[in-house]
Amino acid sequence: MSTPTPQQAEDLLSQVESNQTQARSSDAWPLVTLLFVLSAAISVALVAVGVIEDNTTQLIVLGAGIVWLVPALLVYLIKALSWSRRSSFLLATWLPLTFIAFFAAIIVDSFTPTSWVPLAAAGFIWVISPVLALIGLRR
Repeated sequence: MSTPTPQQAEDLLSQVESNQTQARSSDAWPLVTLLFVLSAAISVALVAVGVIEDNTTQLIVLGAGIVWLVPALLVYLIKALSWSRRSSFLLATWLPLTFIAFFAAIIVDSFTPTSWVPLAAAGFIWVISPVLALIGLRR
C-alpha cells in the first residue's frame, strides 16, 4: 500500500466530507417525518383528553393516537439508512420533552378532568416539533 500524495489525500478528505453530508441529508427527512407524525398523533390524543370528559372515549382516542407510533417508527427505521449524531441528539431531546408533556397532561387530567394542562401540553408538542425538525434539517 502506497502513501497517498497530498492531492490524493485532499481528494479523499473531500469525498469523505461529501459522503457525510449526503448521509446527514438522507437521514434528515425520515426523521422530520417521524417527528411530525408522532407529534401530531400525540397532540391530537392530548387534545381529545383535554376536551372529552368521558374516560372510555378518552382512552379510545388516546389509543388511536398512540397506535400511530408503531408505523411511524417502522417507516423511520426502514427508510433511515444511517444514524447520525444529529438524529440521535434530536431523538434524545424530542422524546423526553414529549413524554414529560404527555405524562404530565395525563396525570393532571386524571386528578382534574377539566384542566387546561392537556391542551397546553398538546400545544407545547406542536411547537417543539417544528423547531426540532428545523434543527434536524440544518446542514
